[in-house]
Amino acid sequence: MPLTSVYLAEEALSLPPEQRETLAKLLLESLASSTKTDAEIQAQLRTRLDDLKSGRDPGLGVEDVFGEKA
Repeated sequence: MPLTSVYLAEEALSLPPEQRETLAKLLLESLASSTKTDAEIQAQLRTRLDDLKSGRDPGLGVEDVFGEKA
């Protein structure tokens, strides 16, 4: 396992149980077959990033994502 993967696994395992459960669900959902091409996914990500940069999408704060203050 590459060093980055080991670090990522250690970080994931250090999360509280409810956050690990959420992460596990997200990972399992990502394994479902997708009909989107890489180009379509990249275009969607570019659009989402543009929305964040322009302020059209305010995004989520640290508290919203992790449930704790920065």
